[in-house]
Amino acid sequence: MGFLSSFFKKKDPAPPRAAPPAALSWRVTTVTKETPSTVSFEVDASMDFKAGQFILLRPTAAMAWRAYSFSRVPGAPLRLTVKKVKDGQVSTHLTEKLAAGDVLEVKGPYGHFVLPATFTRALFIAGGSGITPFISMLQEQEKKGWPAPISLLDFNRTAAEQILKAELDALVASSGGKLEITHLLDDAAAGLKGPPSKDVLGALLAGQAQPDVVAMCGPQPMMDLSRETVHARFPGVTVLEEKFTMSHDEGGSGATVTVELVQDGKTKPFPVKDGEHVLAAARKAGLNLSAGCEMGACGVCRVKVLSGAIHIPDDACLSDGEKADGYALVCVGTVKGSCRIEPAP
Repeated sequence: MGFLSSFFKKKDPAPPRAAPPAALSWRVTTVTKETPSTVSFEVDASMDFKAGQFILLRPTAAMAWRAYSFSRVPGAPLRLTVKKVKDGQVSTHLTEKLAAGDVLEVKGPYGHFVLPATFTRALFIAGGSGITPFISMLQEQEKKGWPAPISLLDFNRTAAEQILKAELDALVASSGGKLEITHLLDDAAAGLKGPPSKDVLGALLAGQAQPDVVAMCGPQPMMDLSRETVHARFPGVTVLEEKFTMSHDEGGSGATVTVELVQDGKTKPFPVKDGEHVLAAARKAGLNLSAGCEMGACGVCRVKVLSGAIHIPDDACLSDGEKADGYALVCVGTVKGSCRIEPAP
């Protein structure tokens, strides 16, 4: 976990974070049913983004912002691919009600889930809809002529729920042997199958050549197991991670401390439990803090820590300068003692 404190100052303060992108309106042109729970849709818009990045989207102002990755290479007609999440208001709307002509509110692009400009070998690990940013990455490598070999482990519950498999097959065919994909299904009748347990991942990685970059995107349990197994098999390898769902906040437990929010010239205290995300606690107290992806990936919820400390994951999207100057992200930040914060510029 990163450690932020108002008592640690740099001589040269970090420059202000760039203003978040303005909200855009995108009109849907086509909607395609990919699997029983997944749709892809195109829009009549353009955006400069990097393969692997995502946007924040909401169908109406009454709904929350949600993060979705581009599922095509930059420069191609914009496409997003969305899988229905249980009890997910936005994903349910997009997969069941979205139609051509609908207008969506969008912000972005965001994210640092981007391959280095050059690498000698890469390993991708995808779970379910976590395949979407990899489609964009792989299409980009295809455009470059497949400069380096890539192995992809693609985990899905059933064959019927494999997302964009025909496009993955076409990429394999175009790669001249540079792309290898291992599809693993939870309901496979024989052979190695999912879900991705430590033993399954260990067996899969044992047959992999040493990569210099590993990228993973999928459910958090898969990500945690994959990270552990990858580091054990390939010590020191560069690991890129992308979460595609919000952090699940179970409310914390144990001691409760007070966080003071300085906002609009007033100090507004609210209780936060040990382990509880600060944003979730603020909402319970009826306080309005800006938020975006709620995964620590976009920076919309950035605050300045005036006193005390907020602990954030190492992969949260803050620069080293921002961390050193006492900034934190409340969507994934937790506290163990009282602190004082204010919304960042």
